[in-house]
Amino acid sequence: MVKLSPSSAIGGGGASAGGRLSHVTLPSRRSEPKLHYEQPAKSSWRLTRWPSSPVKRFSAVQALASPVQAVKQCFFEKENNQVDSLPSPSVPESSNHDSTLSSLWRRHVKGPQDDVEPEIDGIHEHKVGATIDLSDLRGSLATIRVPLKPVESIGGSSTSLADLLAEEFGESATLTRSSVVEELEEFRRHPEDKVKVFPEYFSSKEKDVVKHVAETLRLGCQFGEKNVSVFKTGSCENATALHTLRGRFRSVSEPVLHDEVYVDVPSLAQHGKDGFIARLRLRRLDSGGGVRRNMLWDVAQLSSTDGVADPVSEGDGGVYAVQSRTSGEKLAMFKPAEEEKFVREGIIPGEGAVREEAAYVLDSGANGFSGVPATAVARLHLANIGKAKQGAVQRFMMGSIGSMESYGMPFDLEKARAFVPVEQVHRVGLLDIRTFNTDRHPGNILLIGDKAPYTMIPIDHGCILPSWFHLSEARFDWLEYPQCKVPFSDAALAYIDSLDAEHDANTLRKLGIREECVTTLKICTLFMKLAAKAGRTLHWMGSFMQRDGCFENPSALEHAIHQACEATGIPFSFVPNEFNEQKGQITLGILSRRPPSVFFKHLERLLRDQIANTES
Repeated sequence: MVKLSPSSAIGGGGASAGGRLSHVTLPSRRSEPKLHYEQPAKSSWRLTRWPSSPVKRFSAVQALASPVQAVKQCFFEKENNQVDSLPSPSVPESSNHDSTLSSLWRRHVKGPQDDVEPEIDGIHEHKVGATIDLSDLRGSLATIRVPLKPVESIGGSSTSLADLLAEEFGESATLTRSSVVEELEEFRRHPEDKVKVFPEYFSSKEKDVVKHVAETLRLGCQFGEKNVSVFKTGSCENATALHTLRGRFRSVSEPVLHDEVYVDVPSLAQHGKDGFIARLRLRRLDSGGGVRRNMLWDVAQLSSTDGVADPVSEGDGGVYAVQSRTSGEKLAMFKPAEEEKFVREGIIPGEGAVREEAAYVLDSGANGFSGVPATAVARLHLANIGKAKQGAVQRFMMGSIGSMESYGMPFDLEKARAFVPVEQVHRVGLLDIRTFNTDRHPGNILLIGDKAPYTMIPIDHGCILPSWFHLSEARFDWLEYPQCKVPFSDAALAYIDSLDAEHDANTLRKLGIREECVTTLKICTLFMKLAAKAGRTLHWMGSFMQRDGCFENPSALEHAIHQACEATGIPFSFVPNEFNEQKGQITLGILSRRPPSVFFKHLERLLRDQIANTES
């Protein structure tokens, strides 16, 4: 029988699970017939599969028309309010290639829509790898590589998409477009990505920018009640994907959790362990060598026998221990998303569970460098609570003697080394730097081992990855540990060098982390790599990111971000709150969601200068 330390849970608690895991569906779909899950609604089916559907007609035209013709067509419709008709774009007769396009265009629009046309001169919507360079994102912001030819309006004057953007967005027009171009080009390069949903806080003008760029890149675009969705044309499966995604992106104020992570354990468990694991359709459980799948199976077995949920009062929010009723053995900790109580700028209530999982996924992708326990997002039916709840399930750490809060760290380096090795502090600290942890304190660092020196296990990661413009609340209590002033080992430097921010960013997107929070990971990874290469210590890094004293004035990292925004042209500023704390402020929109790559170029230059010129 293992004694449960109050700190041995996610967030310092434990997880109750007398219940079962079950497949979760959206509330609006839970009571509908099974057929609803197997095929899209009739309107969605007609949208993509009907012989003369708008999507097929649109994809046919966009696959054949040039980018300039697509932009011209969109503007023509806007000016004339012709949303249903698709007049043929004028094509110069002098061009044999364009004449062929014109002929094929008429066949696609006026003839049967189900015929598959042969590829003409390499123009085809299925060529995901083909790149259309709309802007020179590596150089001057003012350089447009595809000429936006003037479009004749009804009044006889000529204009262009560039003129429209400049009129609506001023100097940030090119920035706004560049951000969308980069995101949708990235979307095209990933064959597994079918639909990209943009948030509801985009203005109508910004949604129009998304539409124009999507059409120019030969992507489908559909406006919902609040959101705008972009999808890859040419596949009937996109209707199902779009229909499924709509319910998951209802509001920016709601957490984004992918419903495919929840499993119906009682039904799957009937197939035995091998069948249970084989039937788990959770691609995000592939990391960690099946550790999380095995953990969920163990929870399922315990839930079907004598499992109970034991509430643990410690920590922010409700935390439960999943344990045996008879032996009292703890198996896992469960932290329901709806019981989260922490408040952090840049983190929406209910997003903590997916961040718990993100910390494990990121760490397991680096071979478990920081030792984050296996964590998954699941839905448990807790018998003693009365209803199913979704949240983070984390493997209970056997052999824990408690948290750092119960022991404390010696101030003398040699005594501290004897208590916890230097590399253990570095492993935890680098995870916090990488993910911008806003809640690292001694209570969520477990100590494992029979005697000193002990191993550190970081838990409670629901407060990582705030929005990139809300980086005022970094909390790294390990800054007081003498080990963090020791230079990094070769193993730690190799770990830092191996990190791939773009790969990690794509991983976070698949988990449902918001784009503005993905940007935080990219900023922190860039900073960590530059600082480590310059020989800076963990203590220096943490001090650069964390505010001093009463947290009133921006940190050095925040100042660098502010300067990069000014150099780029992004309207970001600091405004004092009621406590006279300087807080980042930016208008929500395209640029707040995802700054263009030129922002990172300016930020890298500024960080290099500050790292080189700041005292150790």
